[in-house]
Amino acid sequence: MIVLKPVFLWILFIMVCFQAKSQSGNFKTYNQNDHELIFESDSGNKLRFQFYSENIIRVQWIKKGEGFFPNDRYETVVDHTLSGSYIIEDKMEAFEITVGKKKGVSIVLEKNPMRYKILSQDGFSSLLEENKGIVWNNQKISNDFSIDTTEHFCGLGHQAYGMVESIDLKGKTVSSNYGEGRNDWSAQAVLTVPFYLSNKGYGVFLNSTFHHSFNFGENNTYGFSIDTKGFNGQMDYFFIYGPEFKTILNSYTQLTGRPRLPQRSMFGLQLSDKGDPENDGMDWWTNKITEHRKAGFPFDHIVNDNRWRAGTGAWAGSWFEWDSIRYPDPKAYNQWSKDNNVTMTLDLNRNTIADCEGWKPEYNLPQTEGVVKYPNSAPDYTNPDMRNWIWKMFWDKSFNPALDYPGDALWIDETDDLYELNDSVICANGRSWAENENYYPFLIAKGIVGEGWDNENNNIPVGIGESKRPFVWVRSTAAGAQRYASYWSGDIPSTCEFMKYSIRAMLNSGLGGFPYFNHDAGGFRKPGPDDNLYVQWAMGFGSLTPIWRPHGPGENQRWPLDRDKTCQAAALKYGKMRYQMMPYIYTQAYNAYTTGMPMARSMVIDYQNQPEAWKYDLQYMWGNELLVAPICSENDSTADIWLPFGQDWYDYWTDNLVAGGQVIKYQSKIDETPIFVKQGAIIPEYTYAQSTFTLDSSMLIIHVYIGKDGEFTLYEDDGVTEKFRTKNEKRTTAISFTQSSFSLKIGAANGNYKNAVPKRSYQIIFHGLSKPVCFEVNGKEINTETKNHNIDKEAALWDGNKKTLSIILKKTPISKTIILKQLADCFTKE
Repeated sequence: MIVLKPVFLWILFIMVCFQAKSQSGNFKTYNQNDHELIFESDSGNKLRFQFYSENIIRVQWIKKGEGFFPNDRYETVVDHTLSGSYIIEDKMEAFEITVGKKKGVSIVLEKNPMRYKILSQDGFSSLLEENKGIVWNNQKISNDFSIDTTEHFCGLGHQAYGMVESIDLKGKTVSSNYGEGRNDWSAQAVLTVPFYLSNKGYGVFLNSTFHHSFNFGENNTYGFSIDTKGFNGQMDYFFIYGPEFKTILNSYTQLTGRPRLPQRSMFGLQLSDKGDPENDGMDWWTNKITEHRKAGFPFDHIVNDNRWRAGTGAWAGSWFEWDSIRYPDPKAYNQWSKDNNVTMTLDLNRNTIADCEGWKPEYNLPQTEGVVKYPNSAPDYTNPDMRNWIWKMFWDKSFNPALDYPGDALWIDETDDLYELNDSVICANGRSWAENENYYPFLIAKGIVGEGWDNENNNIPVGIGESKRPFVWVRSTAAGAQRYASYWSGDIPSTCEFMKYSIRAMLNSGLGGFPYFNHDAGGFRKPGPDDNLYVQWAMGFGSLTPIWRPHGPGENQRWPLDRDKTCQAAALKYGKMRYQMMPYIYTQAYNAYTTGMPMARSMVIDYQNQPEAWKYDLQYMWGNELLVAPICSENDSTADIWLPFGQDWYDYWTDNLVAGGQVIKYQSKIDETPIFVKQGAIIPEYTYAQSTFTLDSSMLIIHVYIGKDGEFTLYEDDGVTEKFRTKNEKRTTAISFTQSSFSLKIGAANGNYKNAVPKRSYQIIFHGLSKPVCFEVNGKEINTETKNHNIDKEAALWDGNKKTLSIILKKTPISKTIILKQLADCFTKE
């Protein structure tokens, strides 16, 4: 028998009492305004609910004696307008708060101790329920919740190089802080987005820039925390209700800012000069592009990597200015680019910034000597004078339209390697590096695009304005920066492992509000991708990502004509597919801007309640209609591909129809990335052209995959300017297919923009038929033929081998609605 001493019993009693009493305290009083409630406990701590909308609730905890941070402490949230409503009822032991004029989610706040839970619309299902609740423990502030063993989570961006092990975060402790995931090449390209989604139908965004940590079930714990490193921090987060993930992402990007739509040219093929670091400049580029175009390859965007810059034209010893020897006439180079339908990125490496014109030592972060690499080139982006300087430098050296120099995009490199800086360093905004570190990437995007390109602060120089959309990509970024810029995933190795990481990184990028994922397709590091990786990754998977940019050094080059015939064939095959599909791709890009919906979607977005969606995270939806499952193997191989329940799926390459609701063993070919098309899908295309600028919108090809109803709204604009949002200069065309009547409707175009075509011809291709079908078009019958046909004559062409029916329609005013309807009696003209 063990006898406990009185002193030990007393200590145990104190511990039990301490644990039983929550740090939140017991309810004392509350105040209410139109859109907020503030509850105070007997210990002086406060809990505030703010109702941003019917489905966005801000939750804040502060200790006794503290005041709530002002809304502009962090600019991550773009708009703090409160428009949500609520009804509060006192139920003796708890308060019941119904959110929204119509019954939405509800909050139950227990009084003793003060703890809350959020219930679903039906009032029966608990979505988020505090367990211990708020805890202040020295420099850490945490909020924990009751765990549900059936709950799955996703999101939170990614650590360095996009190394995402799994989309499903259940059972893991996860973070994505600046500097995390470092390896032999530093900690490149962290995506710091403290926002996650739950399959129960809600999302949470942690509104703090201190280092965070999220626990989704490890050691049977669910919660998150911030580490203030001894500075002043607060627990502040947004609860976002869906329940559909699409709704949650829409609300999240309303809250933190819509992604910035790039020029259409950015969705074309981008290639760099990294493979030839000693090239002679402008002549190298003009010859390279010309010979590739002559060989039939597409090309849209020049990515300049160091060589254009004055000085050494190398990573070190150069600065942001055109080199007078390699590029003696930037104006002529810009004119050549315009004449040849090419746009251009210029780059800046952090290590060279102190050599750039106008740099001042006071622009540098303090206490960098002996701590970070290139300590005299560590810009303090919290300093508004520094941000003004850097935009003026870009303007003076190339981006001022009066110069007529190249300048469509900016690549800001190596901003993510300052993680050794001491947390106690105080930056120009008066806050510690501990608080600024995760905020730093946001300020880069804000300074260059918001205050510079857009001239939000009415600075001098005036900025680019609406004449050209910005495309700024930074090596690391953070929540909210999507409304200004994008990022890429760093200098990744050319291995199958990193191809898989890149798929998941792309999907997590979309789940974090960054839909225009950008990476070195095929991998960056020497020697570069071998032939299989070039075909499967640089060309196959790369062409089915938002930004297609093979890039890197080494003997395994990225330009198609520098590879063997097999690689060249793959480059041409995928190049033609992507450029023909540009109306579909660009529409998805616009939808991402308007709704936050990623171009490349994790399967959990469309199928959050199907368990397989959380398992099969190396496949994705490419827009709403296409499922892509990239393969990485040395030979033709067999792959497991999950085809979701709810529709059957067409094999893109063969048109074979495969039942949904199963995992198939797919016999893949190295040069054919598995792609499946939904029944009911409508895929618009243009005829192939070698630049997005020369795509002919006067001829629209519409692929219809029969079996279910379908609809698609085609989006078009001038592809360059901001006038689509500043002056509403854009056009949409609604296209719908009805299976029961076997009819297709092409609606009259809505809207207009400069140089928009007034008329267009159509080729409508029906997939999945077993025999020819006869149609009438706006009441006029069209003959169905099986032999060669004069395309100037309207007709329906049956292909018995492919089982497709193509209907050719001559040019029609876009203001006219076109209705194709199946006729009951069909004849075939031989």
